Amino acid sequence: MSAKEIYLFVFEGKEDDPRYVELLEKNFFSNIISVKCVYGAEIYQLYREMKDDDFALDIVNILKERSPQNAEILKDFNRESFASKYLFFDYDAHSTLANDHDIQAMISFFNNETEQGLLYISYPMLEAIRHFKDMQTFKDLSVKCKRGKTIEASKCPNKYNCHRIDACLKEKHYKKIARAECRRSLNRVNDAGYPLAVWKELIKAHLFKANYLTRDTFCMPSTPIPQDEIFKCQLMKFISQECPLVSVISALPLFVLDYYGVEYLNDKLNI
Repeated sequence: MSAKEIYLFVFEGKEDDPRYVELLEKNFFSNIISVKCVYGAEIYQLYREMKDDDFALDIVNILKERSPQNAEILKDFNRESFASKYLFFDYDAHSTLANDHDIQAMISFFNNETEQGLLYISYPMLEAIRHFKDMQTFKDLSVKCKRGKTIEASKCPNKYNCHRIDACLKEKHYKKIARAECRRSLNRVNDAGYPLAVWKELIKAHLFKANYLTRDTFCMPSTPIPQDEIFKCQLMKFISQECPLVSVISALPLFVLDYYGVEYLNDKLNI
């Protein structure tokens, strides 16, 4: 990367999402010049906004119109200003707008970081990065993904035939589940972020998990794993179950893998 190249990072949320990337940058991307903006809504709303204009809108103009903060951040930039554009969104299958066809359409459209942008989906959300205790328990860790606060709001296709629906609706939100089930130290993120050794462990864990999901082997991927391959396997193996689930995987380690490539990342992770 040349010194003049600038990366655009687009996030769904306002707080945790950009913060995790900022902390990751300190350990893995100190050479990156980045601009960070928040869309401020779910991916399904972005899909509808894009669809209404026949996918003719570009992400930089969309962001400028979303908020005065974005307009100020991007006032001197246009689409061509950025060498690469990356979008980080959650699967958010419990959303009232949630639709798996829309996810596939967005992955298909945002498939090139140097053009319209490259979309990364976290399952069920970016906070999955800290939902980790050890490699053994993380390997098969999955969570429900389509329940709502009420039976009417639930996106589960089997909600009216499920004898466990009342108990399901009372379960905690995923953020609380991740906080309760993770290694305690991962809930304590100070200004310096996680130590480098912890980041390495988390990156390896999520990449092993993504490889296990898509290629049935719990080890470091031998090649990058495309987002459409991950979604296809989530849909086939977990989301389509009678009780819809997702295999817990954060998008951040997959971005790290795409950025560095397998061989160089293996060296950085001491694999």
